[in-house]
Amino acid sequence: MSSVFEKLDEESMKSTALNLLEKRTFEFRKLPRGKLLMGKKIEAKFFPYSNLGSSIRIYPEKLEFKIHSFYLKSEPENLEAIIDLLLYKLLKQPIPNELESTVRKFYESHTTQKNRANKNKKRIERSPIQNQKLRLILENVNQSYLRIDLSDLEIFWGKSKSTTRLGHYDPTHKMIVINPILSFESVPNFVLEYIVFHELLHVYFPVTRKKGRNVIHSKEFKIFEKNFRIINGQMRG
Repeated sequence: MSSVFEKLDEESMKSTALNLLEKRTFEFRKLPRGKLLMGKKIEAKFFPYSNLGSSIRIYPEKLEFKIHSFYLKSEPENLEAIIDLLLYKLLKQPIPNELESTVRKFYESHTTQKNRANKNKKRIERSPIQNQKLRLILENVNQSYLRIDLSDLEIFWGKSKSTTRLGHYDPTHKMIVINPILSFESVPNFVLEYIVFHELLHVYFPVTRKKGRNVIHSKEFKIFEKNFRIINGQMRG
């Protein structure tokens, strides 16, 4: 039963959005080049794009808006802002700074919510006790070699044992995830330290673009990694 009400609610939101589209399009007819909008039927499609991308296309008989469905559930001023932005661009008119600011703030808010949701979906071990060892290793390695700010960097054990990689750094969430296969007591501590250091280097040396390609392990990255192995080998020797 709830799904029926949800569908009705969604249709109501789409109807309200279409009314707003027609109202704003009518207002934009008064602007220079506004004659382009005369006599056009207005169609709107709402999709859950991976980002907040929205677009407008003009045809001989219609205007077609494609708008992110997230705008339907937001405050009316956000939907109006994206509609106005699309119309300004279509008519090649200057975009007011206040309008750009409204759209940008909404985009940033949506991105933050999306990142938090994705972060919660990651298959990681969140128990502080389980992750305490990793955190200590991270802090010790950082203090000895890099000394960068770790205040917003997290490190966790993964929940699934990957067969392809022993760890990875997620720059979007500022999170290092270590393969739980390394949590066994039989794994030497220096091995775990090396993996943590390797991922920490990805924080220190972010991915760059060179000649149209992503450079993940730069020359400097490899030098730091080699020096770590040499120093660690001498200490164990």
